[in-house]
Amino acid sequence: MPSVLVTGAGRGIGLAITEHLSGQGWDVYATARSDAALRSLDRLPHVHAVPLDITDRSAIAGLPDHLPAELNGVVNNAGVLVNGPVEGLTLDDLSRQLDINVTAQIGMTQAVLPKLREARGRVVFMSSLSGLITTPGTGAYSASKYAIESLADALRMELRPWQIRVSLIEPGPIRTDMWGDMLDDYDRMTAHLAEQHRELYASHLAGNRKLLARLQKLASDPKKVVKAVNHALTSSHPKRRYLLDSLSRAQKAFVSLAPTAISDAVLAGATTSKPGPR
Repeated sequence: MPSVLVTGAGRGIGLAITEHLSGQGWDVYATARSDAALRSLDRLPHVHAVPLDITDRSAIAGLPDHLPAELNGVVNNAGVLVNGPVEGLTLDDLSRQLDINVTAQIGMTQAVLPKLREARGRVVFMSSLSGLITTPGTGAYSASKYAIESLADALRMELRPWQIRVSLIEPGPIRTDMWGDMLDDYDRMTAHLAEQHRELYASHLAGNRKLLARLQKLASDPKKVVKAVNHALTSSHPKRRYLLDSLSRAQKAFVSLAPTAISDAVLAGATTSKPGPR
């Protein structure tokens, strides 16, 4: 029975991946933080719930003790999203964004690489379309995903001698609880901005909120992500990158081909609320 480690498995995409792999007969080591999530995971067949805060360095160092001698894959899924204009970000929020989405992901991978090497296993990172395209208000999140893209590229080449394949999953909006709560989270972010930043960026904040509401309605089925992760773990020829829908491919092509001045203007315009007629 192949074995895999899935982080952030308590909800959303991580839970969908865990349920699918469990149903396919994988021995799944699924990490979560809350007691309720851990109890739910333990009830799934072939799933071993592992309590873990991925920002806890000592816990990551001790993780291999909870895993089998050989590991066939790791799916680095755990992550958070910090929204807001760069000028309005607190440095603590920026550090949290990068620590969870970047540093912790690499720490997890480092911890299990000896076990992956024994099995010629696979490494899968949950990136995002935001790792290819940055829009106003998503600078911190995009920075974390750009960083994972770069680090995964380096790992993919560095691990070639051991035939360890590294893949990036690059979804756009996915229909999960995170996207379901997106507007509430956005409103909380706006409320916590300093008053001067709420005033300075009022048009961008309003425009971004309208765009998020539209994207919520376009969110894709989580099964698309699950299918890509399954392919990355099992195919004899896994892709280096998985873009999951035509809209994402079109957006990537536009930003790649359009002059920067044009793409800047389009993206800024899409996230700016125009004043109404007087």
